[in-house]
Amino acid sequence: MNVTCVSRELHPRRAFRISRARRTEVRNVFLRLESDGIAGYGEASPNAFYGETWEGVTARLASARDLLRPLALHSVADIERTWDEAWRVLAPSRAAQCALDLALWDWLARREGKSVSELAWDQPARPVTTFATIGLSSADELAEKVEELRGFPRIKIKSDQAASLEPIRFVRERTPALLAVDANCAWGAVDLRGLAVDLARLDVAFIEQPLPPEQDAEIPSLALPVIADESCVTEEHVPRLAEPFAGFNIKLVKCGGITPARRMVARGQALGKRVMVGCMLESSALIAAGAAIAQRTDDADLDGAWLLRDDPFSGWRFDRGILHPPSAPGLGIEPETGLFP
Repeated sequence: MNVTCVSRELHPRRAFRISRARRTEVRNVFLRLESDGIAGYGEASPNAFYGETWEGVTARLASARDLLRPLALHSVADIERTWDEAWRVLAPSRAAQCALDLALWDWLARREGKSVSELAWDQPARPVTTFATIGLSSADELAEKVEELRGFPRIKIKSDQAASLEPIRFVRERTPALLAVDANCAWGAVDLRGLAVDLARLDVAFIEQPLPPEQDAEIPSLALPVIADESCVTEEHVPRLAEPFAGFNIKLVKCGGITPARRMVARGQALGKRVMVGCMLESSALIAAGAAIAQRTDDADLDGAWLLRDDPFSGWRFDRGILHPPSAPGLGIEPETGLFP
């Protein structure tokens, strides 16, 4: 297989803010695998919180060229075996592993004339209802965002150290949507029990990652379910999740792609956990892969491409909080002209 790797700066339509960062641009890495006249595509959205950079991802993928050149794919078992073999070259970068894994799934599904959803689950892809995220916002920004999300079925609201209820009240007064609140580890100085009661009164469905991972054991029993994100990075974390967590958020770029994500879904369901698939700021390439995993999860937070103003891929169609699958095989994605040399 021939390997081409490029990076591209992507820009959200508005500055995207969470408790620990403000983003006006990200640089993601895109991979193309070509063999037998077929191209498969992958993406990594490196995040410094997990020790990943676009330079590091690009370098790791370049180091895998010799491994991939003689590769022949005929089955999902071949992808799984390649995933294990590639990790010896790509470690410690799960983001690089993700980009390669997506491209392998895309290539094989295209060769088989199937969607990745059919290849992974033996069922055609169905539309996916996703959360749309409201980042930390001023009062004027919040009003604009809520108006933009009118009629959307699910909304996730980011919170910070202040843990203010005002944004949640503002959103709840203006929409019947299912609401969730994501603290991104910021609520270390908050009365979690009292806050959870207040959020339950506002009909919030769940809280995501209230404390940093090292403080998981300090999360008390709350009036709302708690979902792990930063505390559940790879599949090895699933059976070790602390008791307060009712579920966890899978992000493909954290765990290493579709291959381990499928195992995380199965393990989470066996443990009776609520399973979500989420995203970073990502193009339609990674979102399509997340949508394939979302065929078997309880929740999806896959608005990363919708938040961008310069998505370099076409893929699943986002319509007012619903992702609709394309009819094309593979991930159903295509790069814009000129993305790859």
